[in-house]
Amino acid sequence: MITVFYSSDNRMFTQQFISVYSLAKSTNEPLRVFSLTTEVPEYRKSSKRLSTEQNALLDKVLKDKNPQSSWTAIDVSSFFREYFMHGPNAENKFYNMFVCVRLLAHKIDALGDKALWLDTDTIINKDIKELWDIDVSNYEVAGRRDLGRISKYFQTGVMLLNLKAIRESGDFEKAAKMVGEKKFYCYIDMGALNKIIPNKKKKMIPRRFNSYYGKDDCVIYHVCSTRAGHIPFTKKWWHRIKPDEFDLFLKKRPQYKPLYEEIFKIIEAHPSAFNTNVQETSHKS
Repeated sequence: MITVFYSSDNRMFTQQFISVYSLAKSTNEPLRVFSLTTEVPEYRKSSKRLSTEQNALLDKVLKDKNPQSSWTAIDVSSFFREYFMHGPNAENKFYNMFVCVRLLAHKIDALGDKALWLDTDTIINKDIKELWDIDVSNYEVAGRRDLGRISKYFQTGVMLLNLKAIRESGDFEKAAKMVGEKKFYCYIDMGALNKIIPNKKKKMIPRRFNSYYGKDDCVIYHVCSTRAGHIPFTKKWWHRIKPDEFDLFLKKRPQYKPLYEEIFKIIEAHPSAFNTNVQETSHKS
């Protein structure tokens, strides 16, 4: 059984769905997939938890591939209020603080002793089991080295976590408290994690497990590489996907056309689940 978790809300449902759909297609292993959700109207009124329909659709996608798989949403709004809402980074305009709830993974018993974190702007190309089977028994985190770094500074979009070791060390708890107390200007929780976790407890893994370029050998395509482009997943989660972005994405990455054709059929069958962030989607490519 492979355990995966995300953080998502209704405004990013399409991104979330595409990632989970590709995840289910990638492996025959049963998957326990969780979403750490927040709904804190006094902080941001527009952010809502995934709806009952959206959660049911994600669960169905997983079970259609493997009946043993499941999707579970866990409300961590109280943790967000406690750790992040009133800190010096709460009004950061360049980073959405809701993603910082991943620093509280050690508090979620349901995640067990080992879990894989995925950003929602990921597409899984190959069997995720290859990443899951990496031995992290002597480490807290396995991740790829971030671009331009010469030290063991890992990128947090894809992380294989030894939660047993993390609970024993208290390092995620320390990082969460740092985010609530120390001012950061960008990549807030990534900066805190890399500062807190000792290098000897970080395992660097090949870039194909968190690839920015989607080449043939990549296991996980992390679409954030084209942050300035007008294609899906490149904007922060408070933006909507615009109709032309699907066509532009497929023009740049034609290998994903079969996947997207499947996705479009599901969107057409469940329009009310997707109408929070897809409007008049064009897919005549």
